[in-house]
Amino acid sequence: MLLTRPRGSYYPESGEHSFEEHLLERISALEAAVSRANERFEQLLELAQQQATGSFYDHMMMEALTEILSEIRAIDLTDLEQRWKTRVTRHYEETIERERLDERCLAIISDYQGPEREEFSRLVEEGTFLLSEGHTLRGLRVLEGALSFAESNIELTFLIGEYYFHLGKATEAATYLRRVVEAEPDHFGALLLLGLLNDDKGETEAAKMHLQHALALDKNSFAAHYGLGRILAREGRTGEALAHLKRALALKPAPEMHYLVGRTYWEQGQADQALKHLQKAVRLDPRFDAALYSLGLIYWQSNRPNEARKHFRAAYEINPRASHYQVALKAQAGDELPVPPPLERTSLIRCRKNKQSEARFIDLLRRELNTSTLSPSPSRKKS
Repeated sequence: MLLTRPRGSYYPESGEHSFEEHLLERISALEAAVSRANERFEQLLELAQQQATGSFYDHMMMEALTEILSEIRAIDLTDLEQRWKTRVTRHYEETIERERLDERCLAIISDYQGPEREEFSRLVEEGTFLLSEGHTLRGLRVLEGALSFAESNIELTFLIGEYYFHLGKATEAATYLRRVVEAEPDHFGALLLLGLLNDDKGETEAAKMHLQHALALDKNSFAAHYGLGRILAREGRTGEALAHLKRALALKPAPEMHYLVGRTYWEQGQADQALKHLQKAVRLDPRFDAALYSLGLIYWQSNRPNEARKHFRAAYEINPRASHYQVALKAQAGDELPVPPPLERTSLIRCRKNKQSEARFIDLLRRELNTSTLSPSPSRKKS
C-alpha cells in the first residue's frame, strides 16, 4: 500500500509525523523483544554448557570409582554393565508403557456412547493411572467398575484381560480375553495371550490354533513365533519348530533366542549349528549360565573334558544353586550328565524371576508383550 499509493491519500497531512513516530515505536519494541530473547537464549546456552560440564565431571568421577572398585575386586565390571543396561531398558519400557496407557485411555473413553460419560471417564482415567503407577490390582478393580457402564467396550475388556495376564491371574485373564475374541474373532492381542495361556494349561491344540491365527494377522510377531516354536519343538517337530524359532531370533536377536535355537539344533542332532548359536549367546551375555552349561555338555559329549569343565565351572560360579552344575563339576570321564529340558512346558505367567534360564525367557517374552502393539482392529464396536 505504501509503495503503490501516495501516503497522503490515506492519511491527512497533519497526521504524517504521528504515523512515522508510531512505526518507530513499533520497531523499537521489536528490537527490545529480540534483544531480550537473545539474552534468554544466551542464558539457556550457558546453563546447558554448565550442566554438560557437570555431567562430564560426574561421569569421570564414576569411571574413576568403578576402576578403583574393579582393581580391588569389589565389583564385577561385566555384571555392572549388564545391570546398568537392564535398568536403562526397564526405564525405557516403563516410559513406553505409560504413553501407551494414555493413548488407550483416550481410545476407551472416545468409544463410550452411554449416558454416564463423566463417571465412566473418571473411572477409566483413575484405573489407567493406578496401572501406570504399579498399583495393578487396584487399577483393575476400578476398570472393572468402568466396564459395568460399557460391557461391550472391546478395548477396555482387553486391557483388563491383558493386565490380569501380566499379574499372573490366568483364570481372570482368560475370562476377559475370551469375551474379546467372541466379540471380535480377529483381535490379535487377545488371540496371542489366549494362545500362551492355553499352552500354559496344557491345552496344546487350542494354543496352536490361537497362535497360528495370531500369526495370520501379524506374521512379524516375535511372541507368536516363539510360542508356536516351543510347542512344535516339544512335539518333536524340530524342523517346523526351527522355522518359527529362527524367525523369532531374526525379529529379536537376543542371547535367550540364540540359546533356544541352539538347544533345538542340539535336539535335532546338529551339534555344529548348536555350538555356533550357544557361543553367540555367551558372547552377547557372558553371564548366561544355561548357555555356558549347554556348551560344556557339547564339549563333554565330544570328548573335550577340559573345555567342558571350564564352562561347567563358569556356569556354577554364576549360579551355584543349580544342582546339575554341581553334578557336572564332579563328573568323571564317561559319566552321563543331566540335560536340562528347555523345551518343556513352562508357566509363562506364574514363573518367578530367578537365575534359571526359563525365567530369562519369560522376562524376554513379557518385555516384548509390553512394548508391542496389541490394540484391536479398527472395526471395534462402540459402547
